[in-house]
Amino acid sequence: MKQLRLYALALTALLLAGCADRGGKTVKLNSEADVSGMTVAVMAGSIYDFEMSKRSDITVTRFSSAPDVVAAITTGYADVMKDDEISLSPGDLRRQNLRIAFRCAESFDIAFAFRKDDAGTVGLFNTFLEEIRADGTYDAIYHRWFDTLDPDTVNLPSIEAVAEGQPLRVVTHSMMAPMCFRKGQLWTGFEIELLKRFAAYAKRPITISLLDAASGSAALQSGLADVWSGSIFITEERSKMVLFTKPYYQCHPAYFVYDGERAGSGGFWREMEESFRKNFIQEKRWHFLVDGLKETIIIAVLSLLLGTLLAAAICWMRMNRRRWLRLLAATYIDIMRGVPLLVILMLMFYVVLAPTGLNATAVAVISFALVFGAYVSEIFRTAIMSVGKGQTEAGVALGFTPLQTFLYIVLPQAAKAAMPVYKGEAVSLFKNTSIVGYIAIQDLTKASDLIRSRTFDAFFPLIIISIIYFVLAWLLGKLLDRIVKN
Repeated sequence: MKQLRLYALALTALLLAGCADRGGKTVKLNSEADVSGMTVAVMAGSIYDFEMSKRSDITVTRFSSAPDVVAAITTGYADVMKDDEISLSPGDLRRQNLRIAFRCAESFDIAFAFRKDDAGTVGLFNTFLEEIRADGTYDAIYHRWFDTLDPDTVNLPSIEAVAEGQPLRVVTHSMMAPMCFRKGQLWTGFEIELLKRFAAYAKRPITISLLDAASGSAALQSGLADVWSGSIFITEERSKMVLFTKPYYQCHPAYFVYDGERAGSGGFWREMEESFRKNFIQEKRWHFLVDGLKETIIIAVLSLLLGTLLAAAICWMRMNRRRWLRLLAATYIDIMRGVPLLVILMLMFYVVLAPTGLNATAVAVISFALVFGAYVSEIFRTAIMSVGKGQTEAGVALGFTPLQTFLYIVLPQAAKAAMPVYKGEAVSLFKNTSIVGYIAIQDLTKASDLIRSRTFDAFFPLIIISIIYFVLAWLLGKLLDRIVKN
């Protein structure tokens, strides 16, 4: 009970800190010259990242998602953000107390990117784009999404979907209205409508996955995706790696700043209530957490089972009399221990297992099991070696076979010795599943990203998933303790 009270106290402190007034910096900005000396928030890998990095008179802070860029301004970690002028709708600007300080003179063409070997589909899309421009459909789509104060209120028109055929696999890193965003369980927005209409035109079903910006090109080149979207700028460097369609939109950069002091909303509990409603009740966003939790549990449980079996096999090899088996197992363990888990996950997804056609969940299970097996095999070996040889000799002397001696005498003692460290590795495995979003899996952590992309609330979703991770990790530890005691 004392521990529970401490956890409750810590959680209350976090909630109070998160809901405290942390308004951004109010700055005056009228031209590029005024940006000098400021901290500028940008999306990592974007054209703005490259542009701002050339300037020595500013500090550039990079973020992997648009909601994090917005949060940097609203919380005061950055002075200004640079992005496309339509990246935040009038409604989002109002809700986040932001405004456009000024618009830049230059503009950039953006297009969809396809694989280098898919020139036929690129040509088909260009024909489709010309046709909808000619018959007025493009103008209708454009006005639907851009001539509105709040794209969240716009409903995507019904587009007849194709059920069979080779799917058009789309990956996007954009989660900002009006270009591309999730409304409940539905992908919607300007780019999504274009892609869904094109899929119907090409008589292909369509699938849409969320990837970070740095992974889009890799997904194309490895054959895991057909289209990379998300306001992709046409650059000379990217054109060497992918095929771009004709531009479907012209981007106009702008600088965004915080607009005055944040108004109070009626006290702590009122803010809590409003935040809960916005993050989980509105548009039934709690479904993201439920779906993400299911994915996290599936990956963790299967990885744990497969990894434990693999660990037993590697342990057997490490303790085998054959030198080449011991050397092979030791080399494998060194490699798995020496390479970061995220790197292994991405190598397996984009390179090693890409030609097999395995889905991302299967790749994640295999990757985690490979690493878990390497670590746990050494735990098993150390635990077995801690059991005195005399007990093995005594078992054989009593008439047990070597296998019976191991199963009934050595293994129970080794299991008790290994369990504390094994439990720690199992809990670490469970927590490490939070990185699977890098390969387009909507796990628990990615679910919080999806919610934040709609609400721009950087605190509440993260606190909720932290609680979920803590409770599940605690339950896993208790379950393993009970297994050993029984």
